Amino acid sequence: MKLLLIDGYSLLFRAYFSSPPLTTKDGEPTGALFGFLKMVLRLLDEAQPDYALVALDAHAPTFRHDADATYKANRPETPDDMKSQSVRVRPVLEGLAIPFYEHAGFEADDIIGTLAAHGPLQGCEVTIVTGDGDALQLVTDKVRVLLTRKGVSDLQQYSPDGVRERFGFGPELLPDYKGLRGDSSDNIPGVPGIGDKTASSLIAQWGDLEKIYQHLDEIKPPRIGNLLREHEEIAFHSRQMGRIVTNLPLEIDFEACRYQDARADEKKRERAFETIQKLEFKSLMNRFRDGGISQSEAVEDKIEVLSCDWQEAKSADDARLWLQAQTAPVAVLWENGALTFASEKTAMTFSGAPSALGDWFGDAKALKIAHDAKTLRLLMNGISVRGIVADTLLMAYLLDPAHQAHPLPKLSEKYLKKSLPEVPEAPKPDKKAKKAAPTSLFEEEFAEAAQENEAALLVLERHKVSGAHACAMAHLAPVLREALQEIGEESIFDQLELPIVNVLVAMERHGMLLDVPHLEKVGEQLKADTERLQSEIWQLAGEEFNVGSTKQLQVVLYEKLGLAKGRSIKTGYSTDVHTLEKFAEEHEIARKILEYRSTTKLQATYVEGLLNGRDKKTNRVHTSLNQTGTITGRISSSNPGLQNVPIRTAQGRLIRQAFIAPPGHVLMKADYSQIELRILAHITKDKPLIEAFQSGQDVHSRTASELFNVPVEEVDNEMRRKAKMTNYAIAYGVSGFGLAKQLGGGSPGEAQKFINHYFETLPGIKKYIDDTLETARKQGYVETLLGRRRPLPEINSPRGPERAGAERTAINHPIQGTSADIMKFAMLAVFAEMRERQMKSRMIMQVHDELVFEVPEDEIEAMAALAGSLMSEVPTKRLELSVPLETDVGAGPNWDATEKIK
Repeated sequence: MKLLLIDGYSLLFRAYFSSPPLTTKDGEPTGALFGFLKMVLRLLDEAQPDYALVALDAHAPTFRHDADATYKANRPETPDDMKSQSVRVRPVLEGLAIPFYEHAGFEADDIIGTLAAHGPLQGCEVTIVTGDGDALQLVTDKVRVLLTRKGVSDLQQYSPDGVRERFGFGPELLPDYKGLRGDSSDNIPGVPGIGDKTASSLIAQWGDLEKIYQHLDEIKPPRIGNLLREHEEIAFHSRQMGRIVTNLPLEIDFEACRYQDARADEKKRERAFETIQKLEFKSLMNRFRDGGISQSEAVEDKIEVLSCDWQEAKSADDARLWLQAQTAPVAVLWENGALTFASEKTAMTFSGAPSALGDWFGDAKALKIAHDAKTLRLLMNGISVRGIVADTLLMAYLLDPAHQAHPLPKLSEKYLKKSLPEVPEAPKPDKKAKKAAPTSLFEEEFAEAAQENEAALLVLERHKVSGAHACAMAHLAPVLREALQEIGEESIFDQLELPIVNVLVAMERHGMLLDVPHLEKVGEQLKADTERLQSEIWQLAGEEFNVGSTKQLQVVLYEKLGLAKGRSIKTGYSTDVHTLEKFAEEHEIARKILEYRSTTKLQATYVEGLLNGRDKKTNRVHTSLNQTGTITGRISSSNPGLQNVPIRTAQGRLIRQAFIAPPGHVLMKADYSQIELRILAHITKDKPLIEAFQSGQDVHSRTASELFNVPVEEVDNEMRRKAKMTNYAIAYGVSGFGLAKQLGGGSPGEAQKFINHYFETLPGIKKYIDDTLETARKQGYVETLLGRRRPLPEINSPRGPERAGAERTAINHPIQGTSADIMKFAMLAVFAEMRERQMKSRMIMQVHDELVFEVPEDEIEAMAALAGSLMSEVPTKRLELSVPLETDVGAGPNWDATEKIK
């Protein structure tokens, strides 16, 4: 049997801050109630419990207030619109026949704790849903806790092992932990001077408070023992305040918690419908209409028929009539050489020319759902596609940015709990067999031809699969949108990710022009450099060998030349770039091998790759600009990857010189100046950084002045270099060891002292790092200023390297991710203004903090002013930044040779 216990007001408060501000026709606020009910109904649908209870706090002081008048005294006043909704929770739950209970003098936690203790004695497995981490002390092998992290449906499950992994000790010791560290949210004091780490280590080493106090003389350092001795009464009092009651004398019996869905009884269903109707929750009304079913059941029922309920369009008129009859958004899928459309149960495949449906595609009022809208629009080259309101690929990416691929079968399994058929592979052609006569899926004689034609049968099966996939898209879109709402990322999708598709499509279609003769000359030079380097390496090795072979290189370096063995790998010892860089300080052959690898990579990746991958007619390169290629939200480039062309080496600059402007045009670069440090200043609110950017001072000199305690005018180049290295190192969460390496001298200990001094000088940054890490450990993710989330599953890992990597990411993502969001705001603003002015200039590339344009000579001045102002002003206003954004603009004949204009 199953017992579901829900912390009512915890979920209601979560819903208040994460749900849209809904109101009834009379203006009564209902947004929190709506989010709360959706969550409760979903929990009941998914858990299918035998017993359920929503525990509520009574509107009266509790025994904890009697024991300590300051308990929860620092809680802010409940907003009025929240109060008006909280009083409606009881009648609403009663109307929906959902058991609920409150107990005077005690809190919802105590009700849950008591039932969680009794449940297993009744043979129940207990699930607790709450936003209050105190409930983790109730976890046992029979009791699990689902803790809300953000919104009301982003839940993290805790078992006893999960609690131990997070805290370093079991659930039963959490009250003792609170006794030591206190709880600021409940105004429980704890022992002054003891924080999270000290409390955790004491409990992990000794156990509960009684055992800790038995070993006071053994506790190191002695200062901690003295604090405990001095504040013993506070420690035990705080533990008592934080311990959940598990033996409350309930005034209801266990059977009163037995749950039966209101829809199973006609009278209860009618009453539930009236309750929902009064609240004007239209999306929940169908659940309680006659014959009504829940959202999850409705989806399940519809998905059952995905693989068979589909139609064929024999003509463009059939397709057009079907599409025009749809009122809900239509899923559009281009797969297997044909267009498939779907809405709810019905899918329709049209294999004619897309242009026959051009009017429908161009109608913004004809709402459409895509899976990878960018690819769809590129495939529809020459046909306007408007009215796309959902992209299941981009929505899934925002929900799970750690993965780049989000195929429809996996999304259907994950979000709809239904399997989709895989696309059958086409058979390999038999060269000896006679070529089959062409058949059309939509001819009346197809059925007869299919009986004798394996290829036709395959076409039929592939289109059935496409029909299933398109139907899944129609169901996925609202489910994914709701999931985005719950984690606060719906606005990122609507304001950034979906609109930016139009910009990326235009950039990819236009491409970048190549100077083919120049690139061919560069190729010849690189080939000569490769041969020279190979000869020099052979001479240093004393023999000829394949420099590109790891195995042969291992023999030369470690066996013949006797170099100190590098990192051990499966095939021997490493010859990777990090190992060779270490050797390069002392061994010339390592320096030559690194240079050889760089040269051959440039030759293969850029010279040969660009020459072979260009459009032979136009000599333009059309890279793929990927929205789902990075976890930070940055746009990446592939096939070919133009964002990784080296900029600091002479060879790399030769490659960049191959990207040119056509006659009568220039290439223009608009590049953000120190954008990540500006974001760091805004987030940390560190006064010296903010003042430096607001006054136009050189921020690295200002930092050096603070660090070395000298006037700005006395900062020398070495001071500035160290300050610059440290500024960027801190933004990327670099340790003392990493900074020592970057500074090029000194021990990690000395570098760490430098970092510590940096934090003393700029305390806002230290506070940002500490607060960010604490938040990341509690909720398992961090966010950008706009709310773009970065999951951090290793943030509480017991493995040091994994945890350290996650901590660096936690510090950097709010900065780097915000930078990515800023760039997208800028791209949208500049692109829209260029269109509005009907300019001939084109945005053609985006590289990290830089936009590249192809600009006619008569638009240089206007384009420079437009890009410079919009890139700086629009994101600043949208994000209300406290420091200005600055943009450097330059132009020239090629991507490398640009001179500053602004």
